[in-house]
Amino acid sequence: MLTAPKGLGRDSIDVKLIEDREILRAILDEAKKFQDKWPFYSRDAKTLEEKDFILLLAYAEDKKPANLNCGLCKMDCDSARQGKTFCVFSALDLGIGLGVAVDVFNDFGVDNRIQWTLGEACKSLGLCPEGSVAIAVPMHVSSKNVFFDRFWWDRK
Repeated sequence: MLTAPKGLGRDSIDVKLIEDREILRAILDEAKKFQDKWPFYSRDAKTLEEKDFILLLAYAEDKKPANLNCGLCKMDCDSARQGKTFCVFSALDLGIGLGVAVDVFNDFGVDNRIQWTLGEACKSLGLCPEGSVAIAVPMHVSSKNVFFDRFWWDRK
């Protein structure tokens, strides 16, 4: 768990650092399975070939709503408890956690990119079973940022 952010004092974000080469390869292979539906999955999977680590952040769906009935999600908390929506406070926590993580990586010169595609591949592999929304941040250190010169399609 993160020490922060904690909207309304609740833990709602699960965090995992993935560095095992076999697991990274499995994520790459899983992401490629989605390429027929969304070609950019293949693009993101290719960038994973050169990654050192993945930081995986997931909104933990078992951490139910804030019970404020604030309406920010356009529903009430009972609807969120039934799985019809996500609590906005947890979604905000996820965004803040991602922003802080990539800022720290940038401070230390670690190339990174927020990729929901790889988060979905991780989710599909069961790497974040508690997470209903998973976002991956692959990281790499080299003389060239591998996250640039990416295209939406394969260039021949």
